[in-house]
Amino acid sequence: MSDSIKSLVLQKRNLVFLLPLTIYGIWILIIYLYGVNIPILDQWIVPGEQIESFFNNQLSFATLYKQYNESRKLIPNILFTELAWVLQEWNVKLEMIVGLHFAFLMSILIYLLLLFTNKSFSKNIFILIFYDILLFSPSSFSRWLRGITIHRLIPDACLIANALIFRLKINQSLKVWLYSLFCIISQYSFSGGIITWFISPFFIIFNNQQNFNQKVKNICLFILLFVISNILYFRDYVHPSHHTKLSEIAKHPWQDTITYFLAFLGNILGGDYELNVFIGLFLLLTFVSLLILNLKFLKEEMIVWFAIGFYTIALGIVNTITRAPMSNHVINHALRPDYIIHLVYLPLSIIVIFLCLPEYNNKNNQNFKNLVFYILGIISAFYISKNYPIKILNELQGWYYQYNYSKSCIQLVNFYQNNNCIKLLFPFDEPPYSWSLDLVIARFKNLSELNILRPGIVKNINIARDERGEWGYIDYIQKDQNGFLKITGWAKLPMRVADAVILAYPNESNSLIVLDILSIGQARPDVSKIYGLKYTNSGWSGDVDLKRKINNFHKSHLQAYAFDARKNLFYPLKNLH
Repeated sequence: MSDSIKSLVLQKRNLVFLLPLTIYGIWILIIYLYGVNIPILDQWIVPGEQIESFFNNQLSFATLYKQYNESRKLIPNILFTELAWVLQEWNVKLEMIVGLHFAFLMSILIYLLLLFTNKSFSKNIFILIFYDILLFSPSSFSRWLRGITIHRLIPDACLIANALIFRLKINQSLKVWLYSLFCIISQYSFSGGIITWFISPFFIIFNNQQNFNQKVKNICLFILLFVISNILYFRDYVHPSHHTKLSEIAKHPWQDTITYFLAFLGNILGGDYELNVFIGLFLLLTFVSLLILNLKFLKEEMIVWFAIGFYTIALGIVNTITRAPMSNHVINHALRPDYIIHLVYLPLSIIVIFLCLPEYNNKNNQNFKNLVFYILGIISAFYISKNYPIKILNELQGWYYQYNYSKSCIQLVNFYQNNNCIKLLFPFDEPPYSWSLDLVIARFKNLSELNILRPGIVKNINIARDERGEWGYIDYIQKDQNGFLKITGWAKLPMRVADAVILAYPNESNSLIVLDILSIGQARPDVSKIYGLKYTNSGWSGDVDLKRKINNFHKSHLQAYAFDARKNLFYPLKNLH
């Protein structure tokens, strides 16, 4: 082979991971700019309890293994606890980076599986691009800005690993043990991971390198390991009281159940319920039609992709059974962005099957393929229009301002407890989360005392003494007859918009009494013209109830501060009055 040909081949190989690396780099930047280092949602319970127990020297296997909702997140709990031990802190932003690294590893696994399917570089790179665009869909951006993403990625990666093992030329008995190992890892990472147990037997049944007796023997071994794993998993298992019971499933209208299932599958693009039902129906019919039309052409290289596609369908079935009766049209589990990263594999399998199966002379098959590509083009147009950069940028900024505000509120809880603000960190009032506010506050205080969450709780009001800076203004104050104070202004920090605005009032001993904590993020083009575009959303406003808080209040005594939640510093704003 000449040097020029070798150079071309090398360039192609380098190109394979150029796009995943580019997307990876973009998301690293997004996490750096918009990720907020504070636990949110279920993180306060898992791995919050495990990390707190570890640094209190009380961590046990039972704590790592304990059930939460339907899951036993043993594997992620170990990973998160080990990471906190290495860092000697609970760094949620670094957990986001770890999840992103894991997603990049999954791109590598998919590419290796594609190499076992066909040798066409152009097809493989196209499919890899397709996979990465769906996996890092802007519709699911919030999933990548949470530290616990990895527990959802592990089951998907385990299935891909089993598909790779199926294609490897290794000892057949060893394959069964490896299948079972990855199924166990999947099951003990997230409740949906149990589905891997039901997909992996296809890799044993359709193994052409074994005779019937060997297949029966390996299936029996696999079932035995499945039974053992599930006996341990469901030992002392308690069905969550707020989740669907079997009796409720049968009573749920079958029309709603079917539309929920289709909307779940179609939520890969994120969107309206009705549109998702159409997309889900199209994907399901296409997948089933491909399976029926190509049954006689099924070989090992295609079996893996049908298995991977069926994984998403199986997840949809389980999610529909367990969630549809507890859903409604306002807050619908089928539309949650959490699930989007699992939905990638149905359209991925369809694309691979289309591009990698041999061309047929059958005119009907070709017409069917043309129709599907046409509809896929329409869906892609919907995808682009729903996720254009300005929209995702606005959503990222909204996310950033909301959680910086909540972070500020909980760090200032010793001075002022704004329950509505703190609840944004765990915004569930229905059972079993009615106690979530007290849990979040107690856990945050404990982790702050252990110096695990940093900078932790504010113990003293430290005012920045930088006379050169101008950190913002109170533009307007007006008190109404009910004692409410209408107040507006803008606030910034040395390098970014303030995390929150603190309103305070000096008492008789000249100590500051915090009156309220206001959110930031309103557009102030006038400020951006002077200080730069990064301060465009530095505006704030609020209606503050002072009637019950201060006697003999005079608005000229009101003080406002731009709060830096990363350093627990207060920057004084100027009062026009």
